[in-house]
Amino acid sequence: MSTMDAALAPPESGGWQTIGHSAARLYLQRSHEAGRIAHAYLITGPDQVGKRTLALDLARLVNCTPMPDMFGDDPSPPCGRCGPCDRISRDAHADVKVIDPHTPMRGVSSGTRVSTPEQDAKRSLISIDHIREMQHDVHLNPFEGGRRVIIFDGADRMSPDGSGWNALLKTLEEPPEQVVIVLLVPSAELLPQTVISRCQLIELHAISREEIEHGLIERGGADPDNAAQLARLAGGRPGRAFAALKDETTIDRYQQAVLRVLVTSAGDIEERFRYANEIAREFSRNRDMVFRELELWTSIWRDILLLKHEITDSVVNIAWTEHLGRVAKVGGDDDARIAIEAIAKAAEGLRHNGMPRVVLEVLMLELPTIPSGIVESIELGEGDESSDDSWDAPGP
Repeated sequence: MSTMDAALAPPESGGWQTIGHSAARLYLQRSHEAGRIAHAYLITGPDQVGKRTLALDLARLVNCTPMPDMFGDDPSPPCGRCGPCDRISRDAHADVKVIDPHTPMRGVSSGTRVSTPEQDAKRSLISIDHIREMQHDVHLNPFEGGRRVIIFDGADRMSPDGSGWNALLKTLEEPPEQVVIVLLVPSAELLPQTVISRCQLIELHAISREEIEHGLIERGGADPDNAAQLARLAGGRPGRAFAALKDETTIDRYQQAVLRVLVTSAGDIEERFRYANEIAREFSRNRDMVFRELELWTSIWRDILLLKHEITDSVVNIAWTEHLGRVAKVGGDDDARIAIEAIAKAAEGLRHNGMPRVVLEVLMLELPTIPSGIVESIELGEGDESSDDSWDAPGP
């Protein structure tokens, strides 16, 4: 390997927990080696694609005190073995904090008010009190590491009155030394331009099935057949694959979710509106779960589109190929395109605070109808909608 090739080669996995995204890992490692770690990063990408894992890898990178390996060599940070790396992995490092809408609050920066567990569980937004706590913390010197790292997971879910953004912007404009702030969002478009302009942008995209499959086997201890199935269903998002690996009921719930989509697609308008109302109520409790449901809809209609053109290698819902193939055969040439566009429009409407019930009822009106006979021919073993009340579809 030439000197230039070595300089551009992605970092070995070492202590990195991020699966795939070698360009992003290389960028952060080279920035660290050059002493050019930014004060703020904006990491974008789909749900469970690895944003939070990469942010924690960045925290390990800047706080690692590399331990020699078994051969006595000093590895490049993050080593994954030293005290700081271990404590960050266990969420026990005093200088690294992850904030999301459910993070318990001390209250105001003085700590005179404490939120209750019930309040934390019901919270769906990052509040101004979260920001005030962060502002208090970042002005303290690092307690045990080289840098404080504050990670906002779901930074797009700030209080709608703008107070949170205004407070965060003050910190981004005058960042304290030895502090790194990381914002995690699905898309940069969801944040104010004034915030975007003060961050280094790192965009993450879906990774290959092969990378996820390898990670499941090497890190998760999955057997090859199970790893191959979960990697296909993950849709390029390793977080989903590992969550499914830990939960033996995931495949059953996934089968139920597919059947739920097919039953709704074959139903009359009354049944479709009933579905829309149920999922709209779920949206107020768990937005992410509803977006996963919409992504499952997209994956099913994408498979129908592929099967319409007799492309089978890229089908995601492979266990349902026979039934989806029948839908493709009897459906109109534009049905899949119309469905995919309608689902994308509904997801966009929900992200921009459209009324969930209205958005979802419009979606139900726009979706093509599939023949009821296809659903009636499905054997009970492939999925049973009556046993499912979790709405927890794993998504493609």
